Amino acid sequence: MFRSVFMCVFALVLAGPAGALAAGGVLLEAPDLKWVLVSQAGGSAVQVLDLSRGVTPLATLRTAGRGRLLAVHLQREGRRVWMLGERGLDVHDAYSGRLLEHWALPEGLRPERLEAGLGGRPLVTSGERRYEALLGAAFLVPSGGRLSLR
Repeated sequence: MFRSVFMCVFALVLAGPAGALAAGGVLLEAPDLKWVLVSQAGGSAVQVLDLSRGVTPLATLRTAGRGRLLAVHLQREGRRVWMLGERGLDVHDAYSGRLLEHWALPEGLRPERLEAGLGGRPLVTSGERRYEALLGAAFLVPSGGRLSLR
């Protein structure tokens, strides 16, 4: 079993680039961290694997009831993993797997992409509009606009 998992991960590492990827079977390689993030197509979980000591699972991250996983982004600073699901954006601690924060999608928003924004925080794109996850907000807000959280 271990050998087949290792060979599968090894083959995926050779084939996959680093960065934010759309899920259809996610493979996100972070050579500087010696990590690989893997997800099955149509799944809702991401496995974080550490390759520095063989193939060591660090955490399993889940979109927890928020639907199918659409995209993943690794924020190297702070070792955060951003996961865009059909019904929201989550940020997890990659070491513990703990959900740090969740943002719901505004009514009618159909997320298409997850892009790296300023400061490493991702932007969700839907059509021509971009949305960002503001701390303290319960849902994604249009990027570049002014928002009052009163």
